[in-house]
Amino acid sequence: MKTMLQALTLILLINPVFHLQANETHRSHTLQDHNEVYALAAEYLKQKTDQKIFEASFELKKFSKQLRLPKCLSPLSLKDRNPNTFAGRITLSISCHQPTWRVFVPAVITGKLPAIISTKGIPKQAVIKEGYIKRVLLPYQKVPKGHLVNINTAIGMRATKAIPPNKVLKIKDLQPSFWVIKNQQVNIITRIGGIEVKAVGMALKSGIEQEHVPVKNLSSKKVIKGIVIAPNTVLIP
Repeated sequence: MKTMLQALTLILLINPVFHLQANETHRSHTLQDHNEVYALAAEYLKQKTDQKIFEASFELKKFSKQLRLPKCLSPLSLKDRNPNTFAGRITLSISCHQPTWRVFVPAVITGKLPAIISTKGIPKQAVIKEGYIKRVLLPYQKVPKGHLVNINTAIGMRATKAIPPNKVLKIKDLQPSFWVIKNQQVNIITRIGGIEVKAVGMALKSGIEQEHVPVKNLSSKKVIKGIVIAPNTVLIP
């Protein structure tokens, strides 16, 4: 009898522990795995940085282990709160529709960006030539906003200021090249009905495409205003 009572007491002590463990296991299956959220964020960042930033890497800020989210029964939804930011700090919003919940995943993207730098000192108003610049990859922290990416965009433009060697070129550093140069000869075109009359003149001001500039007709000595329509060519409207 004593042996049977001891066995019964042992069973009563063990069973509550067994049920508790079973409940904990069941509950863990109803919670959202944080790794699934991280995987979704990581895959998105890979696609986001592709062709935008080179040698990209990113770091996700992990959730607290105390955060317990119900298991999502619908596909997780992701929204980028910084869609036009490809480097630095961004925040992703990941949500579930069934049941409804939302979390924010901060991330830091590092890598290199393409930029155009000067290979030599470029004087103010100088026309940018192919040997003056080159395309390089720089850590994103060293690339200023408004930087140039396409080398062909810079070639043929003029420097708005003196540019030292190894300087990252920005859009505001350049202006379109002059089609008409001050004190140089230009063709003056006047259209009367269907007739086009040409004359030779001198530009009194440098001008870019479609800019109004004063010119002096070398025959009549008159100063008139025309529109720059081609290199060394001014149209009198």
